[in-house]
Amino acid sequence: MAGGLGALLQSVEGAEDDEAAGIRAIEDAGITADDVVIGIAASGTTPFTMGVLRAAGDAGAVTIALANNPEAPLLAVARHGIMVETGTEVVAGSTRMKAGTAQKIVLNLLSTTIMVKLGRVYRGMMVHMRASNVKLRRRAERMVSRIVGCPEADAARLLKRSAGDVKVAVLLGFGVTEAQAAEALQRLGGNLRLAIKDSVRGHE
Repeated sequence: MAGGLGALLQSVEGAEDDEAAGIRAIEDAGITADDVVIGIAASGTTPFTMGVLRAAGDAGAVTIALANNPEAPLLAVARHGIMVETGTEVVAGSTRMKAGTAQKIVLNLLSTTIMVKLGRVYRGMMVHMRASNVKLRRRAERMVSRIVGCPEADAARLLKRSAGDVKVAVLLGFGVTEAQAAEALQRLGGNLRLAIKDSVRGHE
């Protein structure tokens, strides 16, 4: 972020105009070809963000640009450009309105798609989670109950055995041992659908 994380709480004027700082930020982060870097700028001309994507690309990272201006040079700098044309703001200069809202929607879609592709979603449920508080425990119990087809009280006991890990609890509910569940999930990259298919006969 231009100006560093401290800029979240206190404005750092002019930070976004420093392209060299963007380059340094990538170097300091140790970005390599194993990384994906997303640069976001409504105008698509912000020097700091341009520097970030140029340096990330030079380091071999996959680069994605998100801008709201059809003529944005940022889109040409990145390997993949996402242009969301939102037009002029109702209040001039207030990009938090249309542009910022559209950017948030794009990031939500991107992060959700990543979770699905990584196998962290099963039947529309985010199963890659640990039940670490009351709200999440209730959510986890409902998910385990629905997937396994057992009462929520049984789901709660399965979650207790799995230390709150939803995917392990589901496999336990299908009669798999703790060791077998851990081995299958480790081998299959944490993908619950594949682990069920691999470990539980008669289930997908």
